[in-house]
Amino acid sequence: MSPTFLREQRPRTTRPVIAAGVLAAVYILAPVLALGVRVPWPKLADTLSAPATHDLLRVSLSAAALSTLLSTLLGTCLALWLQQLRRVSHLVRLVVYLPLAMPPVVGGLALTALLGRRGLLGPALEQAGLHVSFAFPGVVAAHLFVTLPFVVVAVDSALRQLDPEVVASARGIGLSAGTILRRIILPTILPAVFTGGALAFARSLGEFGTTITFAGSLPGSTRTMPSGIYLEREVSADNAYALSAVLIGIAILTLTAAGMPLLLRRRREQAVRALQPMDPNALRAATAPLTPPHDLSVTVGDTTTTFRGGRVTAVVGPNGAGKTTLMRFTSGRLQGAHTNAERVVMLSQNPGLPPTATVAQALTMVTKDARRTQELLSAAGLQELGHVSELSGGQAAQVALLRALAARPEVLIVDEPFAAMDVESAARWRHLLRISAADRTTVIVTHSRVDLTTLADDIAVMEAGEVISQGPAERLLEQPTTRFMAELAGVNVLRGSFRGDTFAPDRNGEHWAAFPQTALRFDPIGAQRATGLTATIVADLGSTTLVDIDGQRVTVGQPARTNAPGEAVPVALDASALTVYTRT
Repeated sequence: MSPTFLREQRPRTTRPVIAAGVLAAVYILAPVLALGVRVPWPKLADTLSAPATHDLLRVSLSAAALSTLLSTLLGTCLALWLQQLRRVSHLVRLVVYLPLAMPPVVGGLALTALLGRRGLLGPALEQAGLHVSFAFPGVVAAHLFVTLPFVVVAVDSALRQLDPEVVASARGIGLSAGTILRRIILPTILPAVFTGGALAFARSLGEFGTTITFAGSLPGSTRTMPSGIYLEREVSADNAYALSAVLIGIAILTLTAAGMPLLLRRRREQAVRALQPMDPNALRAATAPLTPPHDLSVTVGDTTTTFRGGRVTAVVGPNGAGKTTLMRFTSGRLQGAHTNAERVVMLSQNPGLPPTATVAQALTMVTKDARRTQELLSAAGLQELGHVSELSGGQAAQVALLRALAARPEVLIVDEPFAAMDVESAARWRHLLRISAADRTTVIVTHSRVDLTTLADDIAVMEAGEVISQGPAERLLEQPTTRFMAELAGVNVLRGSFRGDTFAPDRNGEHWAAFPQTALRFDPIGAQRATGLTATIVADLGSTTLVDIDGQRVTVGQPARTNAPGEAVPVALDASALTVYTRT
């Protein structure tokens, strides 16, 4: 089906809301149409050809152009600076928006108090030969004061919508602040900058109160179109209406130009592009670090965690255990930790690709070499991919992983990198990380048993913000120390203690016992007397049943049948299937 017919259905608006919206639109449009009725259209050409009109247009357009140029430059820089101020930014925004709420006459008086001949800076400006008040520079200064907030509002809004991971990812792969600004931030916010500048130009054309208060209305010098219209209405209403029509026409053209980026912006649909086979050996060679691997130690507070060099460490734990936070400390995104790492690249679950770039451009930001970019894309089988905005979630994840590897990191930290990929793609990228594990220190946050069994050399288990156990993957899969780890390993785990030669469940015990789900079965009363175990039904999971034994939840390898949740039932545990150990 053609993308033209693929339209996302929007929620319907209620009739009262539509009626109120129509009323608002009519209220704005009706006075303009009424003004159009009063304009002496046959005399419009004469009004336009009059020398006085030429002077008004020259002053207005010149002041609007200069003030727009200044407000666009200063407003964009101010909006960028606001993103760094955090809490203080709210106070600065309040000050920036003040001219929008301030009466125009008050704005003119404020400029007079600062830049007037008797203002705070007036004598110094006069001594330097700069005449601002009641001169053309005063018109520009007044327009700048009024229009600057329009640019700041537009650009600041665009910057706050920019995904922070895009910038964080770019910084993580080694791009400088200047490169990030030029190659990522400015192309992304360029439509907002253009819109803010166009709005500032339109507002500048209509500025009256602040200008006439601070700069006056001197013919040919400071008299703008609005002040000319105001004076002309006392002499000839027809001329005033004609000048108003000219001003409205210029404003309409300006606002049309402001909306052009949105009208011309092409909506990109996800393209169907086949991925090519990967050459893992070539890709490994092209992304290998230039230095041998080394252990990575990160100290947060009094706790130090070490990840072995030349190995893949899987970090696991339930949601909220602090895995991502530890990774952000390790990568340097969060301050307050001490590490011995230099070239660390962290890839979060968000691909963080530049939204205005092609795949090749996003990669070239890292490689700085178009030829190497094509070699990497070909080795990864991604050479057919086009613009970043056209990528599916899985394609974006693969490009992001390739981009991270292109930086040749000594330490690679990835947070669930295969979650968005299909099975085949995940398998080949998993294979790449496996064969390149000896080249660097790799840390992967995962909830996948496949990652633990096929990719990880070590496992670090986290709970409540701390690594509670760490060791070889094979041992921790056989001897899980938390219920979460046991679920990943596909086994049950019970904490307990020995009573003679028998292991008995005890949630405060010193030992742990791991066993397959099939080793725990529902049994008749006779078996209960032999094993002494009673379980409480928690939930029927279909082919298995979740039960509670001494406050610990485990899974019985058979359905609950007719037993209802909350019912106590006897269970039998095959002692020969137990692996008993202490947590380390």
